[in-house]
Amino acid sequence: MDLKQLFRAGIREARPYVPGKPVEEVQRELGLADVIKLASNENPEGPLPEVVAALQRAALDVNRYPDGAAFALTRALADHLAVAPEAILLGNGSNEVIDMLVRALVSPGENFVYSEQSFLVYPIIGRVHFDTGRGVPIAPDWRHDLPAMAAAVDERTKLVIICNPNNPTGTYVGAQEFAEFLRRIPPRVIVAIDEAYYEYVTAADFPQTLPLLAQRPNLFVMRTFSKIHSLAGLRVGYGVGHPDLVGELQKTREPFNVNTLSQAGALACLEHWDAVAGRARRNREQLEWLAAELARLGLTVVPSQTNFLFCLAPGRRGQEIARSLLEAGVIVRPLDAFGLPDGAGALRITVGLPAENRRCVAALARVLG
Repeated sequence: MDLKQLFRAGIREARPYVPGKPVEEVQRELGLADVIKLASNENPEGPLPEVVAALQRAALDVNRYPDGAAFALTRALADHLAVAPEAILLGNGSNEVIDMLVRALVSPGENFVYSEQSFLVYPIIGRVHFDTGRGVPIAPDWRHDLPAMAAAVDERTKLVIICNPNNPTGTYVGAQEFAEFLRRIPPRVIVAIDEAYYEYVTAADFPQTLPLLAQRPNLFVMRTFSKIHSLAGLRVGYGVGHPDLVGELQKTREPFNVNTLSQAGALACLEHWDAVAGRARRNREQLEWLAAELARLGLTVVPSQTNFLFCLAPGRRGQEIARSLLEAGVIVRPLDAFGLPDGAGALRITVGLPAENRRCVAALARVLG
């Protein structure tokens, strides 16, 4: 018997998320002693010492279940964002928050709208949840095509997801165009804006979404501790929205979904928020240096508001470039899975530490000839 036939069509047809290879596996597979990973948009600086100390203290209590309501973290986060605690939804990474939105809002026969060249989790969740996703191609300038996304909303649409800044392109939509987009969306459709890279943004016209919540009950803002706070391994994401919306979403949250260490680490990050500005500044300095060096090598580099760069080597295959870099001990992300043509030579390169960035450029120079 073919056990696959026991599953719904959406499960059978879904392509699972394929993470980048861990450093240790690349070292073993290729016999390399030194490998750097610039593929997963992680913060290379690592967690703050105060965060590590908080994790060590919390580790003494892992024989107990976590605080299921995440009381201290929820209230500290609410104070930091100047919202009510009832407006906060915590998740095991923002992935889980996205999943809760789709599961809670979108029934079979209904749909949600997203950009095709964006976070891979959106189409995966759409396919798994009754094939409810409706992708819209990205605009020629590699930004969300907001007019096309608004036009894709119909009477069966329950949700629109916008990744801003966008992964994997690093581009963003500005405040004015986002306001115009919101005016086109009926109040019955939830607009979820995924701001995982919010703390890295330097653009003056980037939309400030939290102040909009009071006038837009159908707006839902998602952020994470995985990126600038260096807690990717602990998985703490959150959403902020109208308490009525959040109250219904809470019903879909798994018990104890944010573990003891994750809560302690995120709380310590909030207590030491003053470190964010320095981290963002150092990232911007290295991003600008890396972008200039990649352009010098002949790559087309798209301006980024994140901690990674989207670049293209027209006429080359992204997979081939990435494989050659892998053999040199540098892990980057080829973007074939994002629906980009293979001949575009599309890569996503995370900003690393200065020495890592120099090594990446030197390896690319050799690969590109």
